[in-house]
Amino acid sequence: MFKIPKNLFWFLIFISIGGFAQNQTVRVEINPLEVIVDGQISIHIYILGNQYEVGEFPDIKGFKKGNKSVKHAKVVLNKKKQDQHQVSQNYIAETSGKITIPDLEILVNQKIVNIDSKVINVLKKNTGGVEKVIDVEEVDFVVESSKKEIFEGEGVKININFYVSDKTNIQWQFPNNIGTQVEDFAKKIKPKDCLESRHTISNLSGKKILVNDEGYTVYNLFEAVYYPLNDKNFVIPSLSINMEKLKGDEFEGVSLKSKNQTIKVKKLPDHPLKDKVPVGVFKFREDIKNGNKQTTGNSFEYTLTVEGDGNFSAVNINKSESTKQFDFFESSTNTKQNLGSLSGQKTVKYKIVPKEAGNFSFSNYFSFVYFNIEKQNYDTLKSQREILVSGEDISNNKETKRDIYSDIENLKTDQKSYNFRNMAKVFANFVVGIMILVYLFILKSKNNGQ
Repeated sequence: MFKIPKNLFWFLIFISIGGFAQNQTVRVEINPLEVIVDGQISIHIYILGNQYEVGEFPDIKGFKKGNKSVKHAKVVLNKKKQDQHQVSQNYIAETSGKITIPDLEILVNQKIVNIDSKVINVLKKNTGGVEKVIDVEEVDFVVESSKKEIFEGEGVKININFYVSDKTNIQWQFPNNIGTQVEDFAKKIKPKDCLESRHTISNLSGKKILVNDEGYTVYNLFEAVYYPLNDKNFVIPSLSINMEKLKGDEFEGVSLKSKNQTIKVKKLPDHPLKDKVPVGVFKFREDIKNGNKQTTGNSFEYTLTVEGDGNFSAVNINKSESTKQFDFFESSTNTKQNLGSLSGQKTVKYKIVPKEAGNFSFSNYFSFVYFNIEKQNYDTLKSQREILVSGEDISNNKETKRDIYSDIENLKTDQKSYNFRNMAKVFANFVVGIMILVYLFILKSKNNGQ
């Protein structure tokens, strides 16, 4: 076996570690990867150590150079504090389309650093993603609500956003404690007697949108849906965010404030089911496996889905009781609603066994009562499906094939069951074991007698 000399071995280890450390001292990022014409992207170079000498940034076809900035910070690496320097060059998009930034080279501390190729999607102003009509400044901190007036139990979506216009020439960035600030916002805006469904945002990435036909980058800091349990108004206080903007070669702290607002909560009209029914806008979606023609004695699958906008934890589909015509067995229930989302769905699957022939409407068996926020009254959804059942009535048909769900309601699940075959095996093994022990005892006694 080939052996590496000890001195050579440690030399190779030293070279490997040295090379790795050198690679880790410089990091390059290009973002964002989607902008609107006249919007800007940035090449950020992060350097660890005392030196941060960066050469001329290259020209990029389809972009013109904007301002350049330098930021200094302390970071912890391998449990040691080190100096980190961020050198950033902004580029302003001049033409629309998918623009490829080729592999680039830049001189950092007298050594060449390679920058990998990136594709930037530059959108035209009149086709740039989502469009909003909202009063915002060139740089603004805004708390947005999906509705200004709701009923108790109705959901309202709250977003906390930071807007930066494509026209601004000032570079902004989030401070290191932005996560702590967002959690403080969450505590301040959540009202009492209110259910919360919050979507946790783990990455503060900007999204290009049009606001009043102008290009903006919006950063969504917080997103949640609230369902008030009473008719007390939902008051959102003014919030303050601490940001950092570039001034000269350094970033300085700046505080921005949002406007306070009140969402009016209206009381639900009186109704016997007022405290039990969900509030929102819903509809039925139905499916009958193998079609609408069925046969007595043979089960079929019926799927009922309630979908729409509302709190689906409060959506309950009443269990259908078996009748002279049908036996109903609920086989599964599934609720889908993402955290922080107003829309969702709840699906219930049934196994149904027809017992009488005839034409039947499922509206007599499946219905759903709720408060309709569009009609502003209590509404009832009913099944729109009809089935045609053929065959003899189960009570008169002695040759009807027994279904797997037949007599399921009489199945005892609270009593112990016994497997006599396994019991017989255990007993036989016990007897054989006793016989072996007796044989060994007799053999031993015989040998002692000799």
